Amino acid sequence: MSTAPPATDAIRLGTRASVLARTQSALVGDALAAVAGVPWREVLIRTQGDDTSTSLNQPGRPGLFVSALRDALLAGEVDVIVHSYKDLPSAPVSGIVLAAVPPREDARDALVSSDGSGLRDLPPGAVVGTSSPRRAASIARLRPDIVVRPIRGNVDTRIAKVRSGEYAATVLAVAGLRRIGRDDEIAELLDDVLPAPAQGALAVECRADDARMRDWLAALDDPSAHQATAAEREVLVGIDAACTTAVGAAAERTPTGLVLHAELTEGDQHATARVEADLDPDDLLGARALGLRAAAGLMGADASRPPVLLIRSEGNDADAERLAGLGLPVISDPYVQIASRRGSADAERLLARLADVDVDAGTWLVLTSPMTMPTWASVVGERRLAETVAEAARRGVRAAATGERTAATLRTMGFTDVVVPEIASAAGLVAMLDGQGPARALFPCGNLALRTLPDGLRQSGWDVDEAVVYDTAPVGERPASTLLLEQGWISAVVLRSPSAVRALLSFAAVPDTVQVVCAGETTAAAARQLGLRVDAVAPSPSSAAVADTVRRVLTRP
Repeated sequence: MSTAPPATDAIRLGTRASVLARTQSALVGDALAAVAGVPWREVLIRTQGDDTSTSLNQPGRPGLFVSALRDALLAGEVDVIVHSYKDLPSAPVSGIVLAAVPPREDARDALVSSDGSGLRDLPPGAVVGTSSPRRAASIARLRPDIVVRPIRGNVDTRIAKVRSGEYAATVLAVAGLRRIGRDDEIAELLDDVLPAPAQGALAVECRADDARMRDWLAALDDPSAHQATAAEREVLVGIDAACTTAVGAAAERTPTGLVLHAELTEGDQHATARVEADLDPDDLLGARALGLRAAAGLMGADASRPPVLLIRSEGNDADAERLAGLGLPVISDPYVQIASRRGSADAERLLARLADVDVDAGTWLVLTSPMTMPTWASVVGERRLAETVAEAARRGVRAAATGERTAATLRTMGFTDVVVPEIASAAGLVAMLDGQGPARALFPCGNLALRTLPDGLRQSGWDVDEAVVYDTAPVGERPASTLLLEQGWISAVVLRSPSAVRALLSFAAVPDTVQVVCAGETTAAAARQLGLRVDAVAPSPSSAAVADTVRRVLTRP
């Protein structure tokens, strides 16, 4: 049932309190009111990003400026939210839809300097402030003799730090400067710096079940901007980018289609890709598939070496690293989405248990997915969870995770020593913890979490307290990689769970030319039961075993 407001009520537009956020939201609010014939009113929302003084690029903390807005939207506290599109996490969110991408502003970056100097005119050793890994990598390539340091604050604060001499310059988006009337601060437009995917564009979201709001917002959508940003954003999806990933992308319409440029910097390695395709202006799926092709190109794929497709799951980051180490190009694509269990008594019970554990008995907080802490926080409150976890760590509760990416979400909340097995899997973690117990394990998880970890610990005498804090379900729109499967541009697909198998088959048939590799017999059995041909089964769910199995099936005669 739709939760849209009655026609006589004001449309509630949620926004952060910064000048830029309020200005951007007002642009959308005014346009929406003109279409709907209904006034709008501003609802200010404070986010975790507003409250933190630490780096915004720490692993495990995506969407610091976004999650509180989305929580308010799903709770029915607001009807519409507006984001700088480049700041949105790439993972889909159940119950929310991107309803409009209005006409796009200039996507380029700009240099704001203390004396009006351009980038090439800054003296050696000059300090340039940016918290963007992409901007930092670009500056390091163009001016390796310049010092890049993190900078925090809104646009006005960053400019003030330049004017005071704390920084010689900073890099900001042209779009933001223009929207708040500060474009006279621009010393140079950085044409040699590829912008962030979707930079200069706004993303307007509403609830998926709010049919009337979706209709109103459709009138604000610019098909050209929507298609270009769809292609750019899919580059992030394909490489499974984190907030620390230095990636740029820019797409533009040609007379017959779309051309997309992308780049990726990792350490001293810099990769670029250029792809194009004939596409109708309203073909969003084709644009997203083009973005995946660019992502594959950044990972080393070409016509003779199609990529391996990882159906997104918590183990894929390690899988991608292992496969890349074997010289196999990889792309990732989410076929399932996460929905928090709002109002979950289980989530509250486990939080209370964590706050009141008997440390002398030995207690561990154990995670198998990087999605666990963000979704648990959305159920019980970010501040409550952060404070409880930090206090538990101080009292001696220990933490363990199946992989480094999951461990990062615990470290940002106060655990300095997180146990991670050498073999990144639930089975590997069970084997490692076997020598630490028996003890008590608190295990927040998803509704379809495999039984490997809790059952394995119980067999070793552990007391395991489980709480389901999120649900997984197939994504709401067709994954772009299904087009690549149909076109024969995928060499193999990796499946890590029965839910991944079900999601894949709900969207696509797998061609005979594609090798299907399952991470363990449980997943393989589910695949065969659903009629999917299985070409190989990894002897263990570890990323090393999965990668070696993929290599073997792709190189056998």
